[in-house]
Amino acid sequence: MVQAWFRRSRPFPYSREVAGAAMALFYVMGGITILLVLIFPHPSALNEGVLLVLGAPSILIGGGVYLLRRRLPVAALPWLLAAGTVIITLSILLGGSGPATLAFSFFYLWVVIYALLFLAPMVATLHIGLAAAAYGAALIWLAQPEGGTITAFEPTVVVIVIAVTGGVILWLSRARDRSEIDPLTLAANRRGLDRILDAALQEAEAAREVLVVGIIDVDHFKEVNDVLGHAAGDQLLEELARGWRAALRATDTLGRIGGDEFVVVLPGCSRGDAAPILERLRLAALNLETTCSVGGALLEPEDSASLLLGRADTALYRAKSQAATAWSGRGLPRVPDPAPAGRARGLWVSVPGAPRMALPDRT
Repeated sequence: MVQAWFRRSRPFPYSREVAGAAMALFYVMGGITILLVLIFPHPSALNEGVLLVLGAPSILIGGGVYLLRRRLPVAALPWLLAAGTVIITLSILLGGSGPATLAFSFFYLWVVIYALLFLAPMVATLHIGLAAAAYGAALIWLAQPEGGTITAFEPTVVVIVIAVTGGVILWLSRARDRSEIDPLTLAANRRGLDRILDAALQEAEAAREVLVVGIIDVDHFKEVNDVLGHAAGDQLLEELARGWRAALRATDTLGRIGGDEFVVVLPGCSRGDAAPILERLRLAALNLETTCSVGGALLEPEDSASLLLGRADTALYRAKSQAATAWSGRGLPRVPDPAPAGRARGLWVSVPGAPRMALPDRT
């Protein structure tokens, strides 16, 4: 289960709005919880001034994140999570009470949950490691005579609860991935893509942003299966998907809707922004000694997901006939982008352990 989670180079493609709203919820509820500790009866050793300074700004930060959830840069989320880890650690260190230390320690659970759900596996691991190191440092400090009193009971309970919760999150994530992630390519399947595209359309409409959808078709894929076998075809698709994910931005989504047909969702992209991204996808295929055709469509007013995909599909077939990236949309030039210099007219397939062979171009 853990190995499968690490295979994903990207987190499950929740929308930016969902990720931002979840971050806002943790900040607001964390700040409210800290302030409630001050309102209800509490140990006299509790440092009220410090907790007030930590709690009130947390609520304000959470409110700001929620208001900006549709525009918040995805790159800001790991930094906000790290800041939350710092606030939790300061609450533990400066709370001035053994019971407060135990209570505030459970906030680390939110860090683990958010990291596992919304961050890429390696980034999530770094944040969980940071939280563990911060908690360990806090325990070492509190174990000093001047730091207060703490027993082995508190950290044992916290670690067990967090570990079990993390395991449950991984298990649920795996079940979710099975329903919306293509097991071969680790791209979103049709069900997952439908949800992601609908969310992207809603975000684009709410924030008045641009959006591009591209459809990719692997050229001569049937011949690869017929000549080299389905195992070689599966390997080619897996390697192509890996290369395409590396060519996309963190906010983009790759989905697989058919045997050799993929979709990319590019939020916040104009035609000019998307053109080099789609070209990188074609070049990534060339690096694997194969070719692909790409069609793109820019979101237009009153577009539905099916209309947008339909126009991208129309552009794809035009691209296949002209060996280039084509575009579809009102007001857009219906002239394909030039093909990269030196593009081969045949398909070369290289499979480990198999002879290298050329398949003739069908044109």
